Amino acid sequence: MRIRFLRISDPNLRRAALLGLGLIGLPSTTWAQSDAAAATSTPDAQKPAEPADELQTVPTISVPDTPPPPVASSSSSSSDGAPIAEIVVTATKREERVRRIPASITAVSGEMLENAGKQSLNDFIQQSPGVTASQSNSGYTRISIRGISTDTKPITETSSPVGILIGDTAFTDPYISSIVPDLSAFDLAGVQILKGPQGTLFGAAALSGAIRYELQEPVIGEWQARMFSQYVLPSAGSGAFTEGLAVNAPVLDTAALRLDYIHRRYPGAYDDVRSDPVRHDIDTGRGQQLRAIALWEPAPRWKFKLTHINQNYASPDASGVADARHGPRATDQEIVPSPVDNRFDLDSLEANYDFDTMRVVSLTSHTGKHANSSLDLTYSAVGSPPPPGYPAAAAFILASSSKTHSISQELRLQSTGDGPFQWLFGAYYYDYGFKGNIILDSVAQQNLTGPGSLLGQLLDALDAPLNLEQRTSLSYGDYDIQSHEYALFTDLGYQLLDDLKLSAGARFYRTTIGGISNGDGLLVIAANGGMPTRVDVSDGENGVNPKLSLTYDISRDMMLYATVVKGFRFGGINTTPSTVQVKVPPTYKSDTLWNYEAGLRTNWLDDSLHADLAAFYIQYKNPIIKQQQGTTIYTDNVGGAISRGLEASLLWNTPLDGLTLSASAGLTDAHTTRPFTDANGKTVAPGTQMPGAARSQYSTSLQYMRPLGMLMTATSVGYTYVGKGFDDLTHDIPINDYGTLDAGFAVSTLLYGAKARLSFNVANILDETTPISGATGTAILNPLATATAYYLNPPRTYTVRLSVDY
Repeated sequence: MRIRFLRISDPNLRRAALLGLGLIGLPSTTWAQSDAAAATSTPDAQKPAEPADELQTVPTISVPDTPPPPVASSSSSSSDGAPIAEIVVTATKREERVRRIPASITAVSGEMLENAGKQSLNDFIQQSPGVTASQSNSGYTRISIRGISTDTKPITETSSPVGILIGDTAFTDPYISSIVPDLSAFDLAGVQILKGPQGTLFGAAALSGAIRYELQEPVIGEWQARMFSQYVLPSAGSGAFTEGLAVNAPVLDTAALRLDYIHRRYPGAYDDVRSDPVRHDIDTGRGQQLRAIALWEPAPRWKFKLTHINQNYASPDASGVADARHGPRATDQEIVPSPVDNRFDLDSLEANYDFDTMRVVSLTSHTGKHANSSLDLTYSAVGSPPPPGYPAAAAFILASSSKTHSISQELRLQSTGDGPFQWLFGAYYYDYGFKGNIILDSVAQQNLTGPGSLLGQLLDALDAPLNLEQRTSLSYGDYDIQSHEYALFTDLGYQLLDDLKLSAGARFYRTTIGGISNGDGLLVIAANGGMPTRVDVSDGENGVNPKLSLTYDISRDMMLYATVVKGFRFGGINTTPSTVQVKVPPTYKSDTLWNYEAGLRTNWLDDSLHADLAAFYIQYKNPIIKQQQGTTIYTDNVGGAISRGLEASLLWNTPLDGLTLSASAGLTDAHTTRPFTDANGKTVAPGTQMPGAARSQYSTSLQYMRPLGMLMTATSVGYTYVGKGFDDLTHDIPINDYGTLDAGFAVSTLLYGAKARLSFNVANILDETTPISGATGTAILNPLATATAYYLNPPRTYTVRLSVDY
């Protein structure tokens, strides 16, 4: 994300514009400023283009060298605040002002997240109306946008309806739920929340919307260094330090290298009360993240960018669940620890060449994910909680291992310049592979026949054809699956009149999927007439994903837009085979939706006040849902749904020098339109609220910045509410319906040529505790018992952060 500004010479205006760093509030169209400049904005069609020498890129941190002296303002009336900065994003694969894009976009700068002490997506994402999320630990997050979701569990089988993109590279797995990248905010250019389908430009990766990370590009010809240390302490939990270092190094006169390293420790907040003595803060973890970006511009028209990202996470016991709906954050269900480790990586090469009137872009990317886990599911097998004195040898574990990889190639041509006709044409190829295995077994059986047992080692040495571990386990499965996407896409825009612009686009695609899965184990064999199972199937689909939008400038301060766009998500194959008792469909179709949206954007009080409104209506066809009958879990298309709602946001640089107010709110009605009966015989009636949907959400904040001698101080307070929802379509567990009060204070200065900032933030001051997801049902081996566990929202959390920029 590139953020550009017009220079403002008035020191008072500069100081007031700094308030846009927004420590807490994130309205639907968010803002950002630099320490040297902030922007005034009027619609493009109503003013001449800005001179190139008046533009500059936002620096890495918003800290003025010295507090500006009071000078009478000559740029705005005393009754108005400072103009709000305009943000330029590349969410449409070209640079556009975010308030000129006919779609709902929340653009948050990495600097803003750093200043607020935010470390993960879940720390801020729900401050954007219509967006909800649940997270267990790093790499496992479930996001819903505008109520388009059929599951809220962080660890689930179905792929996410929300795409995760790093730049223009998709990290969303086509037909399963795997690791979700959760990049550190440190040295990040920004994060964009794109609401509504993004399939025209990003394909099957973004059914209902996308979260898009923008990395900080290297700066040619300049040495830079950044560092930070942050301490996080959750209420009644263990504290943890995180540190990071970033270096920007010029290479000759035409290239630069930017290196980032973050070592992160994750605090613990959950206790194992079954153990004697009690094990406190069992959900601690740690991980590392490395980013390396090389930029080379050998000639004025050429640009090459090579990117590498690697992140890992490990926890000796990732049991971040609670037995009670509203706390304490403790469990009496864990018999044995549940270790987890995962990692992901990205390698990409982007090459650009600018002709006189157009640009050619090539992006080649490779991604990989590796995950291993062993989860204690004893409570799910025998009931919640297991009986007192239950032996560890009789514990049941679900162990899994998976590896995914993808290779993608995008080639596009797009217009440059400011002519009335803007165009983009592209071709895309995507190759994805997924290998893994999963086993449900008892600890005793694993000790007897597992890979480390004497019997297991003997059979391996004899090269025995029978894998005793698989055959004697309760359930075992392995899979090897590949999928592809081939697409041609276009996005066209034409300025019909000075105040009227028409845009249209389409994606013509074909998806294929195929592979093999095998099932074994006592439960599988018993359900399948005494034989193991095998699935060998392939499938494919063709489709068109269109988009049409219109923008109309009512006046220089008001813009109206309307958009119609279609989205789709990969169909897939079921790795779980049919049995005599349970008929599992071998494949399931893509689910699709049509999103109809209209919005109004307004500027008031010399552009110091932005007030926006959007209305949407979504038709959701063939929702992909998880079905479970006993130990048989599979995916199917069931029923249909609609989602409709309103979203509003306000941002105001008030006349009181240094004070900014932001607010956003949303109403979402997402419900089923057709009845269906799930695999366990439960009927879901029309009008049932969709999982993850919150009927109401709102967020508001105040920020006040004021110079104090050689220091600049910033104070913020905000409140966010997420309305009541449900964990699944049968409404087994009510979730959300809670509010969090946050506050922060920061002080910054220029010290020995370095910009230093010290901040203190408190999240969830009132320590509200409620489920954000959960799991409940009948115990697998005991039909008379129930199994229940809850994922809770984060507790009250204190964060202290020190950062220094050279």
